[in-house]
Amino acid sequence: MIVIAPTADSEKYFTELAKDSWTNYTIRDPDVEDNVENGRTLVISCNLDLDNEKLSIKLHYRYLRGYLYCFVEEVSEE
Repeated sequence: MIVIAPTADSEKYFTELAKDSWTNYTIRDPDVEDNVENGRTLVISCNLDLDNEKLSIKLHYRYLRGYLYCFVEEVSEE
């Protein structure tokens, strides 16, 4: 899995989060992997507590050229 994190400093954290989220989601819904392999995007919304700071993100999973990518989008709370 290739994870595109918001910053290089947070890459390790978001890589683990993306892998764990993907594993847990595919255990609950085994069909999701086939759907993503067939061109669909899986989006998981998360609310995180990091160092007493709340962070809302979306994890976008998609296969591209045989690789599973996860793009991490920070969601601003306006």
